[in-house]
Amino acid sequence: MLGSVKDKKYIKLIEDKFVRKDLPEIKPGQIVRVWYRTEEKEKKKLSSYQGIVIAVRGSGASKTFTIRNVLSGVGVEWIIPINSPHIEKIEIINQTNVNRAKLYYLRNVKSSELPT
Repeated sequence: MLGSVKDKKYIKLIEDKFVRKDLPEIKPGQIVRVWYRTEEKEKKKLSSYQGIVIAVRGSGASKTFTIRNVLSGVGVEWIIPINSPHIEKIEIINQTNVNRAKLYYLRNVKSSELPT
């Protein structure tokens, strides 16, 4: 059952409070470095993860993007909510021109052929 237009406006107003505006726009084909804050008991640790953006999904507060990198010969993908409070910052390392919205074909490409 679909909600009314009035309900959708209220949902949009609530979602807008959680959308982060301090991060750059993420697009497929970009090589990005994500600084992610983790907390273990009393310790707070800042770690980074670098890779190529292969997909961007959703909109508003539920928007996510997928980063892929090859570590020790194994392909690793990480799906990150773009509005997560654990993201410290996102750096765009390189921008490549792509003609697709989803770059899933990079899963079959050898790591030596990936853009760096």
